[in-house]
Amino acid sequence: MRSRIVQWAAVVAILAGVGIVSHQRSVSPDGTSVSSPVAILPGAASVAWGEVLNKVESVPVIAYKMHLTMDYPQGRQRVDESDIYISKEYGHRINSYMDGRLYMIKYLVPARKAFFVVHPQLKRYMERAVSDEETAGIVEQSDPRQWLKRILAGDYSSLGRTEIDGVEVEGIEAHWNGGEEIIRLWVDVNTNWPVRIESEGGKMMSEGQLRSSHIVLDHFQWEAEIDPGLFEPNIPSDYTLSGPR
Repeated sequence: MRSRIVQWAAVVAILAGVGIVSHQRSVSPDGTSVSSPVAILPGAASVAWGEVLNKVESVPVIAYKMHLTMDYPQGRQRVDESDIYISKEYGHRINSYMDGRLYMIKYLVPARKAFFVVHPQLKRYMERAVSDEETAGIVEQSDPRQWLKRILAGDYSSLGRTEIDGVEVEGIEAHWNGGEEIIRLWVDVNTNWPVRIESEGGKMMSEGQLRSSHIVLDHFQWEAEIDPGLFEPNIPSDYTLSGPR
């Protein structure tokens, strides 16, 4: 289990093209509003966790946001904010931002067995071939449904109910890697759609060392209709092709 979660986080970090910034935060790193959990009232309906997994499995396209924070010595943090789009048919697209500015776009195009990294500010891009195995690995590891499967397949405890950005949610919590990593899942009690997934205390490899990380997946669009053209690189003619790293 440890290797799969570290691998997932590493894939997301690589594809998201995280940057290093030096600052400290005293609030939730993704800026969303999370109230303190409250007890479920007697007679109140609980989330049907089996239905949650069934619902998300049938979704052909998912859009969500990812916020990754990795801790470094001397108060530094490595931070990335990304908009992520996943299609079973067309592949992946990841828009990565730093200080609110789009600085990198990534495309995984399974039909072409190709992976692209585009730098709009530099007018450069990189293209490399990916094997079927690499493609399948990236697709599996970056799909939030895999988190749901792992959480619901193991032991977990109830977190009760709370509100996230005005939405009433019910949560569960699982402990992985000998209790070192905490995974939380929050689901809308009225719709059974996942609202937020968190990983806290997990380790990610960076600069030759394992770093403590906090990953938040939220702002899910489980029923979004997304133009397939979003997944097509369409590199501008004035962009320069750079060699693969």
